[in-house]
Amino acid sequence: MGSFNNGVETNVIVHVQGSTFHLHKDPLTQCSRYLKRQLTESSEVSLSPALKITPHTFTLVVDYCYGGNLFLTPFNLASLLLASDLLEMTDGADNVENLRRKTEAYFHRTVAGDRDYATVVLKSCIELLPEVETRTGLLSKCIEALRINREVGDGDVFNWFDGVQELSGEEFRLVVGALHQKVAGSHDLLYRIIDFYFKEEGGKMTEEEGSKICNYIDCSNLSSQILMHAVQNPRMPLRFVVQAMFIEQLNTRRSVFSAAKTLKNQNHPIKQPAAGATTVTLGAILQRDAARRQVAHLKATMDYTSTRIQSLEEELNGMRKILNKSDTGQITDRVKSESFRFSSETERRVERGQRGSVSSGSFRAVDMENGSDHSSDQGSPRRFGKRNEL
Repeated sequence: MGSFNNGVETNVIVHVQGSTFHLHKDPLTQCSRYLKRQLTESSEVSLSPALKITPHTFTLVVDYCYGGNLFLTPFNLASLLLASDLLEMTDGADNVENLRRKTEAYFHRTVAGDRDYATVVLKSCIELLPEVETRTGLLSKCIEALRINREVGDGDVFNWFDGVQELSGEEFRLVVGALHQKVAGSHDLLYRIIDFYFKEEGGKMTEEEGSKICNYIDCSNLSSQILMHAVQNPRMPLRFVVQAMFIEQLNTRRSVFSAAKTLKNQNHPIKQPAAGATTVTLGAILQRDAARRQVAHLKATMDYTSTRIQSLEEELNGMRKILNKSDTGQITDRVKSESFRFSSETERRVERGQRGSVSSGSFRAVDMENGSDHSSDQGSPRRFGKRNEL
């Protein structure tokens, strides 16, 4: 329970995730349009958990509303910025800087130019997704700051992505969408982050969910090394692998044609060397050999890609055959089951019919033999001993 006492009796109550704050109406309504609407007809309001405002964050917000010094850090920046947006704290009282503008100014002044601070803020954004990105764009700003201030290789890029495995597929898709908007040119980093998430996720994601995430990757913006890795990556969805193979083949063909054209020009120069001059220099020989090796390497790459595509096609055909056999087997089992029930029922009916026919025939035979007895002795009982002699 919190109370902010300035000598005047409190007149409103605010509930925040199990904590109760006894406050004064005027300071709150002057800084927050949301609280002003909520406290117009009631003196008690509850901030639902959906707003993702914790009691600690609300304490800082209230302190700001009462004119206290707001102590901003990279650890509380994301929660305060989101709270300022959710509580609509965009209007300043008596020309005082509003909370939204104050937090944004702190980001640009302190966080944007410091890689470590940007890493801390980005990690704090993860637990506030998706609202922190959809309402403030803070995640995108952190990613942009990291991209600009990156002083190490991509091998260290995942140090700021701890906890990514705790994100749901939809939350991670928002992160990837933010990355896609900020990453210009090469998509190698985007691919590596997605592959890292797939690896940590452990194969629990469906093919369709994985394809939606991979749609943010433009295979034509991947380097040749990453493209080769994508083609051989079993964690990637099949649709993306096929796209990567297609782009790889296009790039390989272009490289082969370019190398072949270069080699042809070297073997058949347009200008003949002057008389007495050296016909072929050592540099030209080395360049020609390098071009030939490049052509051989590219051809080998094309062969591997074609083999990989053929292997995937065979796997798909095998899966189709298995599915078809499974469907056919189920139909056959149902037909056999129906046939068995039909034949069993027919046999029972025939068996009952045969027993009925024998009994009826026996009775009719006895009646015919004893027909005179019926006519002469109406009261004498029927004898059935003759049936065994027939």
